[in-house]
Amino acid sequence: MELFFREKGQGEKNIIVVHGLYGSSDNWLSIAKSFESKYRIILVDQRNHGRSPHSPEHTYDAMSKDLYELFTKLNLKKAILLGHSMGGKTVMRFCLDYPEMIEKLVVLDIAPKSYRSFSNYAEVTADHQKIVKELMSLNPSQYKDRREIDQVLKKSFPSIALRAFLMKNLKRDDNGQFFWQLNLEALKNNMNEIMDGFSQLTPTNKKMPETIFIRGEKSPYIHDEDILVINKFFPGSQVVTIPEAGHWVHAEKPELFTKTVQYFIDD
Repeated sequence: MELFFREKGQGEKNIIVVHGLYGSSDNWLSIAKSFESKYRIILVDQRNHGRSPHSPEHTYDAMSKDLYELFTKLNLKKAILLGHSMGGKTVMRFCLDYPEMIEKLVVLDIAPKSYRSFSNYAEVTADHQKIVKELMSLNPSQYKDRREIDQVLKKSFPSIALRAFLMKNLKRDDNGQFFWQLNLEALKNNMNEIMDGFSQLTPTNKKMPETIFIRGEKSPYIHDEDILVINKFFPGSQVVTIPEAGHWVHAEKPELFTKTVQYFIDD
């Protein structure tokens, strides 16, 4: 699949940034500004997100192949890959498939394990099955104002930050009617794969690139015991914790996040 992408900067080294579930390339524009003076930044929309095509298939195998197609289109031999959450699993899968094409790997707040029972964790508020169900039950074309849609979503999602994030996927068509840019049907049908994606995989014997896992101190996505499975797939990886940050580390602590990535890339 030919993915939509944005380019920033003109440096010799390429950094490809892959967003998480419900995200898109424009979520990363502010972070890109921190790197564009030294690097060429490529921000992608994953399939079924943003301005990329829709497909009933939403697997990490398919998303890895999407990235390979992007490398081919841009004639890239090697690049630094950075992925957050679902995007983190995408870049990990790409690394297992094509390690020779990665200069360095940055994985943000996700581990190579299953999160299918993740909603059972008391500290997690994002029930993805519920999110997709609620978004599918709301027909945005019936509303004229974003504030009306926000009030409807507020009944199910009291978090202002979560609603604002989800509503970034609200767009208007040529007739001025709202629609969800996400392929919600595909996300619903593939949610088990999205939350897992690694249970059936085994580590490769190929040499892995230098890798860093960055987690938020307040996020439950990477526990200390997960370092074992991280090193099983990506031997010798660094694991760095950003203080006072949750799952959206790059949005909550952007300066410390960018400094951490910069130090790792330039090392």
